[in-house]
Amino acid sequence: MAKSREAAEQLTQLTIRIRRDIIFGAYAPGTWLKLGDLQQQYDASAFHIRRALDQLKNDKLVDHVANAGFRVATLDVTARAETLFVRTVLERSAAHLITARANADDIAELRRLAELFDASITEEGRQAQASTNHNFHAYLYSVTGNAVLCETISEMRNRSGQFTAGRWRSVEGLQASSRDHFAIITAIEERDPYEVEQAIISHIKAF
Repeated sequence: MAKSREAAEQLTQLTIRIRRDIIFGAYAPGTWLKLGDLQQQYDASAFHIRRALDQLKNDKLVDHVANAGFRVATLDVTARAETLFVRTVLERSAAHLITARANADDIAELRRLAELFDASITEEGRQAQASTNHNFHAYLYSVTGNAVLCETISEMRNRSGQFTAGRWRSVEGLQASSRDHFAIITAIEERDPYEVEQAIISHIKAF
């Protein structure tokens, strides 16, 4: 039983790692995912790689082509536009709450998290960037004090990952995302809810 749970956890973590790399641009839409390359990249067996890709197919992040293999799903333009619209409505609504509620400790923590993301930019893959980016935005929206809003924003952010325009496929794009984080913090420090809102909207559109 313990081995079964361990194997299930390993598969879960493998799926998360591949999902993050796809979402945050390590593989462009349409890229064929070669089994041997993935085994080496993620230090996993062919069996577990296939299981992970099957799960990602269910999540619509990859397509399976008979007698050819798996490839990263191509962009659904309509779904991207609709998802980003909902994200914009939700996240801009949080701007006034964040500006009103953020204290000095919150601002210091946001700056610390933004600096961690910035420091991760040159690391291989997209695991560190995905983790530090998640932590920054999770804390940012937690400042609203609205648990339902935070949960809904998190869900929509996770869903929108598959619709990225590819900003994270280059160091320059990652650096631009980092600058956005600091722009949001500066606007919060200046107690300017309009600028916080505009910085958030700009960040969403660029992704």
